[in-house]
Amino acid sequence: MASSSTNVGDIEDRFFQCSLCLETLKDPKALPCLHRYCRKCMQMVIRKKKGTFNCPLCNEECVIPPEGVDGFRTDFLIKSVLECLQLQNTFQKDNVRRCHGCEETKMVTSYCFKCTGFLCQQCSQFHLSNKMVQDHLPHLLNLQTIDVRSLTLEKLTSLTEDPRCTIHIKHMAQMCCETCGNIPTCVACCSFGEHKGHVAHEVKILAKCEGEKLKKMMSELVRCRDDLYELPKRVDEVRQALEANITEQLEKARSEHKRASERILKKAEEDKAVLEKQRKEIIKRKNFFFYQVHRELEEEMKKLKAKYDKILKEKEQNYCVEEEKVATQTGVVDKESSAVLEELNDKLRSYEERVKASRVDNEKRITEVADHSTHTINRYENFTATAKTVQASHDEWTEAQCLPAITAAGETLIEDVKKEFCDLESLSKTSVRDTLMLSGRVGITGSHESVVDIKGVGSGWYVHGITGGSDGNIVVTGYADDDKSHITVINREGGVVRQDQINKVPGSGYPPYRYCHSLSEHLTATVCQSNQVGLYDNRSGKYVSKNIQDININWPGCAMFVCTDRRNNIYVGGSGRDVLVFDDQLNYHRTIKLPGVIHRPRDIAVHEDHLIVCDWEGKRPYTVTMQREEAKVVHQLPKPDVDWHPLSVCTDSSQYIYMLWCEPRDGCILTQYSQDGRQLLTTGKVDDDAWCITTIITDEGEKLLVGTWGSKKMYTFGLLDE
Repeated sequence: MASSSTNVGDIEDRFFQCSLCLETLKDPKALPCLHRYCRKCMQMVIRKKKGTFNCPLCNEECVIPPEGVDGFRTDFLIKSVLECLQLQNTFQKDNVRRCHGCEETKMVTSYCFKCTGFLCQQCSQFHLSNKMVQDHLPHLLNLQTIDVRSLTLEKLTSLTEDPRCTIHIKHMAQMCCETCGNIPTCVACCSFGEHKGHVAHEVKILAKCEGEKLKKMMSELVRCRDDLYELPKRVDEVRQALEANITEQLEKARSEHKRASERILKKAEEDKAVLEKQRKEIIKRKNFFFYQVHRELEEEMKKLKAKYDKILKEKEQNYCVEEEKVATQTGVVDKESSAVLEELNDKLRSYEERVKASRVDNEKRITEVADHSTHTINRYENFTATAKTVQASHDEWTEAQCLPAITAAGETLIEDVKKEFCDLESLSKTSVRDTLMLSGRVGITGSHESVVDIKGVGSGWYVHGITGGSDGNIVVTGYADDDKSHITVINREGGVVRQDQINKVPGSGYPPYRYCHSLSEHLTATVCQSNQVGLYDNRSGKYVSKNIQDININWPGCAMFVCTDRRNNIYVGGSGRDVLVFDDQLNYHRTIKLPGVIHRPRDIAVHEDHLIVCDWEGKRPYTVTMQREEAKVVHQLPKPDVDWHPLSVCTDSSQYIYMLWCEPRDGCILTQYSQDGRQLLTTGKVDDDAWCITTIITDEGEKLLVGTWGSKKMYTFGLLDE
């Protein structure tokens, strides 16, 4: 905190420099972010702007006043310091001036800020001794002995005359009109004149109030300062961790590819060796048979020659058929092993491309955090320097005119300083799953591997959503009571890791049913049927949300499902055909309108570059486009042999599609589709209470999870390579 003994010389030279022209400030104008520029420089900046512009230093958006550059606040304190510095520089060059008192041109020794003129030695003594101008004494500056840069800010402000009323120039101002931007005015103007009815404050009271407010704000900023300066270090560490993890991830995939290739080639060679052995054994048996025949022929050549010639011919044909069959099988082995190797190579290339794309997305987000920290640090340093300078002046008029703008800038600064980046550390890893699928088709095990009770979900609570996290835990969400929903993190055994209850949107007539989908390693995207979209940190339980109705869009009905893609976009849909798209900071981007053939969507899933949509009312699942505002149907997925409703959908890491079908009176079935969604591969009966499905990567491979809503159970199915 600057004290009353702070000298003008203690203020850094850059504080008086315009960052645009790089010269000393001329007629300084201050923006809401407290950065100041020359009036002419600011005029050039806003000349071609409409409505708003960004500060050249901190990039904060500023509104252009209706009066243009003159509407920005003039920094009177800095202007006074610059005038004193200019006054001393001028005096050092030439001390012969026109005296304001005797109006003669002679050597001047002092300057009166009240008269705004130079004074010779005689007139200066008159000022000191004459009672008629006794009120000028505090405003008299001795130019022979004073060094402006050694002046304290308190002394400097005491030299300048207090402002006068802008209407009654002869009257000293005692009030500040807040309605007109804290301009100085007299009591008469506030009571009967142009400022009657405006919000006005006595300058001493306003200065004291704003000073106390700034003191509290400075204390809060000091408490946050360490975290602010620590953020660039965290960004560097995350960048380094990302590079290390990318390298390790790719090395792991290439090593796995190499081992799999070697296994395939080795297996092919082993199969060929077995077949070759069979072929040699056939030849051996053939030769032995010929030997036996020839021995018999020698004994009964004449008698049996015709008979054995026939036998030899038949056997020759049989052995040729067998030999050709073995040769054909050898060719099949070569062809199949080549096809598997080619598929393996294609999957490795695809995997590397997805890792690189995820890396680009992560680096973009890291750069955004780094830019935010740089701009916020710049604003923080400028704010504290400006605030300390005004406080050090100990001048009520300076505080009354400057502090409101400073505290206004401080409010937005505190918001940016306190802004948290919960997903920053998670950016050190890509969103691509760690397992490189090196197999062909994936199938579901005939029956579930395990079933557990979801503990911690109380009586009268329900499970409406389930999603698997990359840390091995599982998030389930649903209804708690008429005013709350729950978010529960569990392990594979159903034990509670943590649990939180969330209040529904006040005044909403919809029940607080809650759905979820994994966004990143530790973040879960979730929506509540009372039209609330939010992000939940699985580790800390921190929850941030937005009310969908507050977004300026025509949102019909209630939120009923949510899903995410590998670019961390969030897709939210409800009882209508609108699907809202948000980023990982809950900023609304756009709306996707589902095709008219879809009557009432119940769930969606991102499948490569398309959306899989479960149409509950139409009893049909569809694949639709998602790149444009108006979605188009790509194809309809095949239905099982029952006329039931599609209820929930998900995909595995190999892009096979799984769908839960329900008929309230008959129960539920689980279906699996091919990777293009055009073939129905398997159909199986599941718990009649099943409501939601998801997949999760475990040490034993990928698993399919099915959650029940009322009985609160979790079934685990294995996914087998076929």
